[in-house]
This record gives sequence, C-alpha cells and structure tokens, in this order.
Amino acid sequence: MLMRFEELPGNVRALILAKLATEMKSANADTIYHLAKMQRSDVHDLWRTICRKAAQPICTIPIGAL
Repeated sequence: MLMRFEELPGNVRALILAKLATEMKSANADTIYHLAKMQRSDVHDLWRTICRKAAQPICTIPIGAL
C-alpha cells in the first residue's frame, strides 16, 4: 500500500513538490495533467516517476493536485 503524501515528513513533501515544479518548468507545462499528457502518461504514472526522480518514497498524489 502506498504512503499518503500528507503523512510524509515536511522535507520529503517539499523535495517531491520541488521536483514536480522543476519537471513542469523544464517541459513548459501548466499543470500536472498537461505534463502527463506531454509525456504520454497518466497522472498516477507521472507522479510515481516524480517520486523516483526525487529519490523519495512513492506515495499518493497530494489531494490538492487532483
């Protein structure tokens, strides 16, 4: 079972969100949905990729991102 994003320590959440922001900026994507579409992926697969790239535990997507 995946950990809930909201239950992760603050520094881990910040690292994951910073990685997402970096990926979005480099792809010139406005939203997580836009980034997923650009990468021909769905949002959940994209989120798992972001967690891995940030070298953090794979967790659920933040409630506010959906």
